[in-house]
Amino acid sequence: MKIKRIEIYGFGKWQNVTFDLQNDLQVFYGLNEAGKSTLRQFIYSVFFGFAQGRGSNKYLKYVPKKGRGSAGYGGAIEIDYQNHPYRIERVKGKNGGTVTIKDLLDQSTVTNVFLSEMLGPIDQHTYERLLGFNQSDLDDFNDLGNRDDLRRHILRMGAVGSEEWIQFEKDLKKDADKMHTASSRTRDLDKKIKHYEKAKQHLQDDRDQLPDYQSAKALEDQNRAELQEIRQQISQLSKQTSHQQKLLDAWSNYQKITTLRQRVQKASKADLQLDLGQISRLADQIRKVEENCQRTQQKLQNLPPLAQKADDLDQLMDLQAKLPVAKVNRDELDKAQQQQTELTNQLAELQENNSVDLGSVEPMDSATLKQVKQLLQEQAQAAAKVNQLRSVPSRQTASTNKSTNGNLIWGVGVVLAAVDFFLPVNAIIKLILLAVIILGAYGVVKQVDQPAQPADNAVDDLQTAEASGRQIDEKLRQIGVQTGFDVVPATEWVFLQNEVVNYRQLEQRLAELKQRQAVLRGKLADFWQTAKPILQIDEAQSQPSLNELTKWVTERIQQIQQQQSQVQTQKILTQNLNEQQAELKQLRTKFAQFAIPPLDDHFDEWLAQLTETQKQAVRLRDLEKTVDPAIQTELQKYPELTELQAQQSKLTAELQQLKAQEQALVDERTQRIGELTGLKNQIDILNEQQALAEEETELKDLIDEWLTLQLGAKWVDETLGVATKGRLPLIIQQANEYFAKITNQRYHQIEFDNDDAIHVVDQNGQAYELGELSKGTLEQLYISIRFAFMQAFADTVDLPIIIDDAFVAFDDQRLAETFGLLKQIAQQTQIIYFSAKKEVYQLVDQRNVVDLNEK
Repeated sequence: MKIKRIEIYGFGKWQNVTFDLQNDLQVFYGLNEAGKSTLRQFIYSVFFGFAQGRGSNKYLKYVPKKGRGSAGYGGAIEIDYQNHPYRIERVKGKNGGTVTIKDLLDQSTVTNVFLSEMLGPIDQHTYERLLGFNQSDLDDFNDLGNRDDLRRHILRMGAVGSEEWIQFEKDLKKDADKMHTASSRTRDLDKKIKHYEKAKQHLQDDRDQLPDYQSAKALEDQNRAELQEIRQQISQLSKQTSHQQKLLDAWSNYQKITTLRQRVQKASKADLQLDLGQISRLADQIRKVEENCQRTQQKLQNLPPLAQKADDLDQLMDLQAKLPVAKVNRDELDKAQQQQTELTNQLAELQENNSVDLGSVEPMDSATLKQVKQLLQEQAQAAAKVNQLRSVPSRQTASTNKSTNGNLIWGVGVVLAAVDFFLPVNAIIKLILLAVIILGAYGVVKQVDQPAQPADNAVDDLQTAEASGRQIDEKLRQIGVQTGFDVVPATEWVFLQNEVVNYRQLEQRLAELKQRQAVLRGKLADFWQTAKPILQIDEAQSQPSLNELTKWVTERIQQIQQQQSQVQTQKILTQNLNEQQAELKQLRTKFAQFAIPPLDDHFDEWLAQLTETQKQAVRLRDLEKTVDPAIQTELQKYPELTELQAQQSKLTAELQQLKAQEQALVDERTQRIGELTGLKNQIDILNEQQALAEEETELKDLIDEWLTLQLGAKWVDETLGVATKGRLPLIIQQANEYFAKITNQRYHQIEFDNDDAIHVVDQNGQAYELGELSKGTLEQLYISIRFAFMQAFADTVDLPIIIDDAFVAFDDQRLAETFGLLKQIAQQTQIIYFSAKKEVYQLVDQRNVVDLNEK
């Protein structure tokens, strides 16, 4: 689908205005508040319906301000769909407005179902996310929290409408929570009932106004027929004017073609076919090589006597290359020895602070440690319960204090559990706090209620509690025997566990450190084994330091290199001279093959004259391509330009008169539509009746809808994971080409590893993660994938691409490359670009730009 024309009756600031669009790349330029967002929303509104007047969407309605001369709400878009012209008109009405679709070839009315067929499964939200984006989208992409968020965002672009599905999942969950949560009430039902009553009254009001609508509609139909006839006349006259303008545009090139033909005919065909660039380059090469031969011979004559060549340079260079590694190994060995001493001291200190041999005790596994903590808590609770039962007074006095003591004992148990699990303090401090709390609680209980003989009915409970305590003690004893922790009381096991784990970790680190030292010593021994023959050091002599060895090797290499430099220079100059003489002979032989003047003082003058003649011949061929042969033949009938201009002026005047008549009819029709805007026809009333019946059904289905939303959100999340990876490789293949073009071949490949981590590869084969890219490059990666994603659906979703002033972080070169890519894509799919940047005039043909500031 391609949008050919936009006609707005009334929409926001736009009233009675028409825009003609290009088939490929159409740019709308305007400063802030010039109406770019309004025009973009108008396109969406005609295709998908006017925004509803509720919530934040009410600001997207753009209803014209009421007042004198105000236009009707709505407008029309003329499109080319499957090489066939249609006109889609939408004006004020129920359910997003009243739509009328007309076939512009036979002026027949097409059913509204045809609009659904053209749009397919696309709604406005999907259109904005699938076939359009703006700078806000790029900023949201850059604001993602981490590399995993960026990766998931790009991966989910591989699923059809993934962003819409992701948002759809969120909306499902949000809508479900609005309808029902554990603590909410059915507020939606109340809203539905109130809305139903208002809709019922509104329907009755519209029935009363139906006769007024029928009268105004008859006048509007008459005006539309007159407007159709005048537009047909304008179309025919526009074609004549356009053809006459082609003749005027071609006149200048036609005159140049005539002049150049006369000049070029003086040169022979053989001269015009000579490759003067090759001849000129060959002459320059001969002169340059002759100069090089002379300079090389002079350098050979000025060389001093040759020096003696050294034989041990390779060994010294190899030794010099190994010295940095040896220094690093020496430093690491010293550091490792220091760390070994520190770890040994830490082990000794840890063992000294514990009476238990930490090396002979194995740490508990996580499950056993969790069981121990649970048993200690249960042990404290059992002890508290036994103390409570033992302190129960006789039947005559126990009742008054029973509740108070019980609450106190259980409160102590809860505090004990909190201390053990939640206080972020050392294990020793935890034990001290536990002891203090237990003693304090016991003292309070003793003061509040003096112990007495248990009541008869509490004897069984006491025996049961004591038996439970003994079972807990037995379980702890068995764990202590199995783990070796029975050497200390059970209350100290948690602390001992931490000490044993720390001890084992230190032992492991010490063993690894010793192993590393052995490896470093071996490497240093290998180095000195290589260095001794070169230094001529025997076993009895002491080794020099690495710094001394470095200085000695450097000085020795410099001496040998200076000796070899003279030999190498003479060898290179002699070889260069031989190559230059051979090249000169070859060039002269090749030059002699051309039937041209000799290479003397007059050669350059001959070359310049023939070069100018060939340029004129090329210019003539280029100009002949710009002017069609039929146009040239037709221009031969006009001896002067003034005759063409006079005929064009006459056609232009007639066309302006017809357009004035058209505008008068448009103004009249706008008035008629404005009269119809506030009225309802019979179809609208039937639609309102149907909507009222549907709302009545919705009241009964709210609970079913809530369940559907919950299950739907879960289904969307699972489906996205399955749908993502199947489409992504095809999109990335196209994105690679786009990304390379936008970045001027700096990056040429987008890769995914086995874990779906994303890398981009530059021209040198170096891979970069997303977090290593600049903000601009990251945005360029994003739009490359977005463009590829759009192209992947170009065969099934035939709609224009809409872009709202993106690319603000791009430099001039990459911005130019991006617009080059837009032009390439626009050859297949129409692109509508809204911009507030004046730079668009330098990036695209001015004929493709509409300046909204002049409207």
